[in-house]
Amino acid sequence: MPVGLVLERLLKTSLMNLAAGFAVADSCTTSTISLPTPTDGAEQISLEITGCSNFTGISNLTNVARVNLYKNNFTELDLASLRITDQIRIADNPNLETIVLPDPRPGQTVSLPPTGADAPQWTVVEIVDNPRLDTDNIKYQGSANFWDWGVRNFSSFALSGGNFHSNFFYPISTSAGDYPESGHVYVTDSFVLNSTDSTYDCSYLNSLKYQGSIKGNYTCQGRTVVPSIACSFLKPRDVLWGVVVAAIMFVGLL
Repeated sequence: MPVGLVLERLLKTSLMNLAAGFAVADSCTTSTISLPTPTDGAEQISLEITGCSNFTGISNLTNVARVNLYKNNFTELDLASLRITDQIRIADNPNLETIVLPDPRPGQTVSLPPTGADAPQWTVVEIVDNPRLDTDNIKYQGSANFWDWGVRNFSSFALSGGNFHSNFFYPISTSAGDYPESGHVYVTDSFVLNSTDSTYDCSYLNSLKYQGSIKGNYTCQGRTVVPSIACSFLKPRDVLWGVVVAAIMFVGLL
């Protein structure tokens, strides 16, 4: 075997052993930390946690690229002190009721939504099949509104299999402006929203899809937007302006 390959495998083994020494939670039967290649460094750590009954935080680890938490039994997941640079996947946790997402600056309060270097760079967020989870308890710096996250570059977003409410995506107004911003693409490839709340209203999300803020595959409560219903999402003032223009044109023909 080539010497270079031997050294690479030895280095990878050493890093894996070091990673396995991180204390990530209590009562975890199978929790692992892996590095895709031994040269990626801390920013490319992928953290995987499963089989935990009592999550107590993550020690000796402050930066990871990806987290995957599945089939755990804890009721609360606090990621506030962990900087995640790429992907968040939280799935199949039957007792999970509360998620605290990573803070822009752990231990500090920032204006929401964060901008610049403080804004999360998450490309994938999938929160799926956590039946006791409510969007009122998905917290980001104390807020329970999606636009306060400040994320602008999702390739994939999925929120499914929990008790989610329409107001989670309602637009917000701040001193810095209104969000979502008109003309900006927030999701490029895939968006899925399926709530156990039978009264969930997809109208606003549908309008964002039609206006181009959400690109790619789109599903809300099992349905997709079709052009024929897009007119139902126009703002009342847009409809009124259309009526005024039509009236002027009609008068001009008399």
